[in-house]
Amino acid sequence: MDLSRYTAESDSPLHHIDGRIKTGVFLGAVILSSMLTHWMLALGLWVVAVGLFLSLHFEVRALLVRLLMPLSTASVVFLTVLFTQGSHPLFVVPLKFLTLTAWQEGAMKGLLLFMRIMAAVTLATLLAFSTPMIEILETLRLCRVPGVIIDIADMMYRYVFIVQDTAHTMHRAQLSRMGDRGSWVQRVGDTGRIACSILIKSLDRSTRIYQAMLARGYSENATEMPFFSRPIPARDKLIGWASAAAMLLLAIANVCWA
Repeated sequence: MDLSRYTAESDSPLHHIDGRIKTGVFLGAVILSSMLTHWMLALGLWVVAVGLFLSLHFEVRALLVRLLMPLSTASVVFLTVLFTQGSHPLFVVPLKFLTLTAWQEGAMKGLLLFMRIMAAVTLATLLAFSTPMIEILETLRLCRVPGVIIDIADMMYRYVFIVQDTAHTMHRAQLSRMGDRGSWVQRVGDTGRIACSILIKSLDRSTRIYQAMLARGYSENATEMPFFSRPIPARDKLIGWASAAAMLLLAIANVCWA
């Protein structure tokens, strides 16, 4: 499942904001969402992120598909904390061999963790849909992130789609040979063999790519040419400062919450 991919077809106002501003604001919001200690503030941040995503003129289904995986993870985290942490019982779930007790403290903490996860993932998805990956990576380079990390992230982004296409091709080849007619155990084994083959081919491809890069004079200590040739527009700077002020107010509200 493609969790995030920049879409240039949308002509929303968010697409016209400088990538350096968007990357800094959204990554800062992701960090802030992981530090909030009140679920209502995290919920408010999530609502804002969803509203901004809808402003990109995408269908709600596009967001729901990409939130399906983190939603399941956040639900597991919520249920785990709900039934394992606390001292004041909320309700009891009788089962055949044991009884599960939900705790009030666990419910509040689990809800907070749930909102944190969903807000952070939605903000990251919003950044990926509204900003080309090259602008995100070059902004991180401006923030003095080590070049090796930037290069690895760039290659991962470029070739993950090749690996995905290879997996689809191998799966179609399996179906054309009636690979879906066997037992459940056989299909699981076939899936495992496909995954192993994809992993081996990916490792071989990565080795060849790195050797080709070395042959062309690649060095992790080489000085990169500046990617951004234009200064940040004054309007976008104002948006960045306003967003930073809003996040600062949210952090102050989180600290001062009684």
